[in-house]
Amino acid sequence: MGRAELEPGDVFAGYTIQRVLGVGGMGAVYLARDPHLPRNTALKLLDRSLTTDDCFRSRFELEADHAARLEHPNIVSVFDRGREAHQHWIAMQYVAGTDAAVALREGPMDPSRAVHIIAETAKALDYAHENGVLHRDVKPANILLGTSGAEQPERVLLTDFGIAKALDETQHLTRTGSLVATLQYSAPEAFQGIPLDPRADVYSLGCTLFCLLTGRPPFTGSTQEVMRGHLSAPVPRISAVRGDLPPTFDDIVSAALAKRREDRLPTCRALAAGVQLALSNAQSSHTVQSTSWRTQTTNLHGTPHAQTTRHPTSPPHGRPPPRPVPQPPPPQTVSVPQRRNRARVLLSLVLLTLLAVGAAVAFVYWGNRSPTRTTLPFSGLNSPVGVAVNTAGDLFVADTNNNRILKLAANSDAQDVLPFTDLDHPAGVATNVAGDVFVADTKHNRVLKLDAGAKTQTVLPFTDLAGPAGVAVSDAGHLFVADNNNNRIVALPAGAASQQVLPFTDLHGPVGVAVNSSEDVFVTDTDNNRVLFLSAGATDQTVLPFTALASPTGVAVDSTGDVYVADYRNGRVVELRAGADTPTVVPFTGLDRPIWVTVRATGDLYVTEGNTVLRLPGDP
Repeated sequence: MGRAELEPGDVFAGYTIQRVLGVGGMGAVYLARDPHLPRNTALKLLDRSLTTDDCFRSRFELEADHAARLEHPNIVSVFDRGREAHQHWIAMQYVAGTDAAVALREGPMDPSRAVHIIAETAKALDYAHENGVLHRDVKPANILLGTSGAEQPERVLLTDFGIAKALDETQHLTRTGSLVATLQYSAPEAFQGIPLDPRADVYSLGCTLFCLLTGRPPFTGSTQEVMRGHLSAPVPRISAVRGDLPPTFDDIVSAALAKRREDRLPTCRALAAGVQLALSNAQSSHTVQSTSWRTQTTNLHGTPHAQTTRHPTSPPHGRPPPRPVPQPPPPQTVSVPQRRNRARVLLSLVLLTLLAVGAAVAFVYWGNRSPTRTTLPFSGLNSPVGVAVNTAGDLFVADTNNNRILKLAANSDAQDVLPFTDLDHPAGVATNVAGDVFVADTKHNRVLKLDAGAKTQTVLPFTDLAGPAGVAVSDAGHLFVADNNNNRIVALPAGAASQQVLPFTDLHGPVGVAVNSSEDVFVTDTDNNRVLFLSAGATDQTVLPFTALASPTGVAVDSTGDVYVADYRNGRVVELRAGADTPTVVPFTGLDRPIWVTVRATGDLYVTEGNTVLRLPGDP
């Protein structure tokens, strides 16, 4: 099987053989001269031994059927097909050059080249999906790289639709108990007997991106080890292999490789857009860091030393992938249009994360708080994210997709639009005792302040922010920001002209930040599914005993030290009471995807979800 049977000069089905292009398990491919037109073709022959094998013959025939209906510059064209001397053949477009698998023999690719290949392949895949065809075998070997002119970008064409499947077909081209797609690039649902949809190709393209940048697939080893990796192992971090690439590449790959396809990037173009943005940001970003914690002469948390992080005894069960400040879906969709294209431009893609699985945790439910919730009378909200409340009960909401900040005065049914200008997907919002309002203007990478009663905003002197998400202000006027794409927490002391970097370590996609009256800081380390605590004056963080979180987003702390977290993917709000070791589930009924949480001095909780802001009364 898989041997070249024809020699140069042989004529097969009218095609004159010039040379062998490749030999594989299903047969051989030859460079041949078209019998009717002055052009070379790639002539693909099914091995004679497989002619009577229904599975392989069907695959071979369907390759021609599927590819022939797809006319796209990034898809190899099929010219003809037939059967000659009991042997099936397909005549296809010949692409002079190589394929991505062969190119990888020289080592991992330059990021610009890899991103170009992924972007061009994404065009082909989305076009196929829009025309009702799944590829189901996306991998470097099936991406052809053609030669081009000196000033022209490298040609990229997708080939081998041999196991492609029409979206309306019910049969699966598999042998009993076997998979025909290449294991190292297969989506988890391919192993679970779940009917595939375009998100399976998104997953495979994400695996291909990982391979182009690192030189190997994300999961390797035995068949069982590879399957286990796809089904349950955390997605390896590209930045751990390629030190020249920022964590935004990790986020995009994680978003494409989400275990649950519901959490995955919805299209290949979304993957391409994210990785293009990640590359653009990496190429244009300044290498100069903002003033770091370690170089401050006066800082909020003491003199740093070598840091050690106390981790929970049961670490999170996996890392969520991409992410951003999650946003609830607009009314017509169930996906969260959020966080960084992330390449994490925080609030443009879906919050893509893995569900924590298999953790055995005891949660208890509150017995004192009334479960009666109220929907507050905001109108026209479109994916609100941040919410803040002052001691008087005035409520402030970042109406993210409407690019505005709203205020609902206590005991009022009429909202006001605050005079912030030129916002682009605001996320976190905070207010202080003086009535000033602070906003993380996420896509503009800045933090704004509107003084109480003022009509004009001020841009605060933070530098090099990348997708700022949560924002919090202390009683003393110190401001704290979750600098999402930079995986850090920065602080601007009251009256200061430069920021400090707080000594949190190993952050991955921090979203929410809160501060108490003692200047202790709380952070949702969203992609690590944990909540961290940094005591005022300390340099060692503590992992709080929240367990089985799935993409924690908003975080709040009340005057008694109780900590509240919006457990986004688990559809709940959880509380860790001061001094407790076991979290409790707040009795908000019917939550689906809570985004943000804040708490009033009275104990009332406020949560953003969907296009609503909800209130749960405090303890009676």
